[in-house]
Amino acid sequence: PTQKVNLSMLSKMAQTEVDAALRSLPVELRALVQRVPVFLEWRPDAEDIAHGIEPDTLGLFDEGTPEAPTPRIRLWLKNLWDFAEDDAAVFRDEVRTTLLHEIGHLLGWDEQDVEERGLG
Repeated sequence: PTQKVNLSMLSKMAQTEVDAALRSLPVELRALVQRVPVFLEWRPDAEDIAHGIEPDTLGLFDEGTPEAPTPRIRLWLKNLWDFAEDDAAVFRDEVRTTLLHEIGHLLGWDEQDVEERGLG
């Protein structure tokens, strides 16, 4: 049976994983990453999709725009939950992997660099 989930439940699970992943980073990297907020959102909205973000995207490192110049990492919890096929353990692992993937982009790594480091 499919487990009913909501943003609050997934946010709590995801925040625990985000905090643990950030604590596991080397100190010098942690200092850089802590300046970039991580947003836990349900799904890309119509504006995101209009800007070319696929509806099933798991996460994104957003460098910022002139209107919103602050870089940020965005994780889409419902998409991560769907990807995990309603399995909480897989969801937690994927939150961590997706966060580290986006941190790779923050560091300037491209998709190939991220894949080579096992963060695909």
